[in-house]
Amino acid sequence: MLKLIPPKMQGLEVSEVVMFHPTIFDNIKVVLEGAIYDQDFAGTIEIINRMDLLDLANYSRRFAVEFQLAAPGRSVHPVTATIRLDTTLADIAGEQLQQQSAEKIGCTICIDFCLRIVDMEREPALVVLGLQEIWGNRPLIVPTVSFRADEPYAKQTRTDYELKATLDFQRKIDEGNIEDIHELLEHCIQSLVHLDRYR
Repeated sequence: MLKLIPPKMQGLEVSEVVMFHPTIFDNIKVVLEGAIYDQDFAGTIEIINRMDLLDLANYSRRFAVEFQLAAPGRSVHPVTATIRLDTTLADIAGEQLQQQSAEKIGCTICIDFCLRIVDMEREPALVVLGLQEIWGNRPLIVPTVSFRADEPYAKQTRTDYELKATLDFQRKIDEGNIEDIHELLEHCIQSLVHLDRYR
């Protein structure tokens, strides 16, 4: 076994050789993923997509889970929520190398709610207002309306408009915010219920 270990490391305890310290991103990801899957197993929501990405071009990481309400009788186009957890090279390096930084080291979390709308002039503001009542003034809520442009405008139906409302908390989080994960998920589910009724 020692032949597989570099000479400088021979004689060290095994724990010293293989010790691994999870990053802030990893720790929050484990709690977030577990909380979401608990709700899926409980039958409250249904997970429809999951991403665990490493961008080798700039060495950033992203973990995202997309889900919808699991209630029977939902519409053909159900409202979906996607929770995104991101971290950058600067945060990873600062944490692993224990570098001093003027900015907080951690990761960011954003939430996207997607639904179909009819009135692109009026409904985005109503959706934002409803989300503000649930979330308060904590996250910045940015609505984006999109539609297919390969068909004449007159032929578009009521399902051609998609509204994505992005909740950006505009700050980094770390292990000190782990206890807030369950409350955040409860707010997500409450938002899905509200938006589903709104439709």
